Amino acid sequence: MARQFLPLAISDQISPARKLALIVLVEMERKDSYANLLLRKLLKRKFLPTRERGMVTAIVMGVVKMRLYLDHIIQHFCKYPLGDLPIFARNILRMAAYELIFFNHPAPVVGNEYVKLAKSFEHKGIAAIVNAIVRRMGEEWQKVPIPSLNEDPVEHISITTSHPRWMVNRWVKFFGVEETLALCRSNNEPPPLCIRVNLKYTERELVAKALEFQCKKIEPSLWLPECLRLETTTDVTRLNGFISGLFTVQDEGAMVVPYLLEPKPKDVIIDACAAPGGKTTHIAELTKDEAEIIAVDSHPSRLKLVEENARRLKLFQIKTMLGDWTELASQFVNSADKVLIDAPCSGTGTLRRKVDARWRKSDELITQLRELQTKLIEASATVVKKNGIIVYATCSLEPEEDEEVVKSFLERHPEFVLEDANTFLPSEIPDAVTGKGFLRLFPHKHNTDGVFAARLRKVR
Repeated sequence: MARQFLPLAISDQISPARKLALIVLVEMERKDSYANLLLRKLLKRKFLPTRERGMVTAIVMGVVKMRLYLDHIIQHFCKYPLGDLPIFARNILRMAAYELIFFNHPAPVVGNEYVKLAKSFEHKGIAAIVNAIVRRMGEEWQKVPIPSLNEDPVEHISITTSHPRWMVNRWVKFFGVEETLALCRSNNEPPPLCIRVNLKYTERELVAKALEFQCKKIEPSLWLPECLRLETTTDVTRLNGFISGLFTVQDEGAMVVPYLLEPKPKDVIIDACAAPGGKTTHIAELTKDEAEIIAVDSHPSRLKLVEENARRLKLFQIKTMLGDWTELASQFVNSADKVLIDAPCSGTGTLRRKVDARWRKSDELITQLRELQTKLIEASATVVKKNGIIVYATCSLEPEEDEEVVKSFLERHPEFVLEDANTFLPSEIPDAVTGKGFLRLFPHKHNTDGVFAARLRKVR
């Protein structure tokens, strides 16, 4: 059933929620701002009832995510290229199309609301264009032609799921049409809220009990003993136990990666790209805070997040070090039992969390990051002792950043071997490990972020 955030009676007053949503969308386009940051900033300045704040967020995030699809629909009814329309008019039409299609609001009400906005931010001529387009869209948007999946699978998936064509084309090549369609559809669904219970200080069942009156639903993970999936309208930082460090927020897929390290008390473990500290603190929890952990990051402000998270979770064996791992690694030759490289990457596995991220990626970015990823894993080769472990991980779905980086490293370093990730998982995760032994999690298969990881052992 479509969500209806406001009473649908026609009024002469401009809806504050729609007005603020329009301002956010225009500012994003003008300044290339991030949707979540700008939305948070502007909502702090405006007093709006909870229902209207929800509508602002739903419209902004929905329009940003579905922009390509909305533009395809609108362009069918518009005589002018959308890029030639004034910026306010363009975003007014996107908002109107979103309400018509995804909220199923009546066309007369939608037309009235957005004509008022057009008159306020543009002029009568633009208002007339908005009125005509919205009226026709209300009657005929479902008839707008889109290539069928059989006719042009890449174009069909790109338009209907609102993903850049270049991205869809890559995924069809790597994963096939049906998998890509399922993946792109999954990227448009909200991700679950997962928390990682701090097993050094408490138990999962006790945290679940403490949260039962603040959450609509609490489900234990099928795979991980420390993970709970929650449904709640309460700010997570206000949930019972957060401030006292009994849990932290982390995607379930990200929680799997530290298991590949097989961390143990007394190990010397280096997290080479540690910020903001999710995996670092998880490693500490898995070792009951009895391993020596060195958290490295090149950004001072982000390294502080590692320290803040460690303090809140009451983990005291994490030491932080500021700097570039490719330069610092020479200080640690043959000194580490394990190294985690959670490499900077394109992040194509996290698109459902970051609605505007799909429009910020490119083939060129993937190529550029490959060089950095190679340097990071190369720098780690001399750091681990004999029989030591390197775990290389990303939140990318792109083979160039994942399997190819690892395979190239192994070709240069015959002293390392790839070990099957299945052996080190806390429980069986269906279809999570490839035939070669790489960990690969997908949003549409596992309801996690897209995750890649490889475990490498130094055998001589």
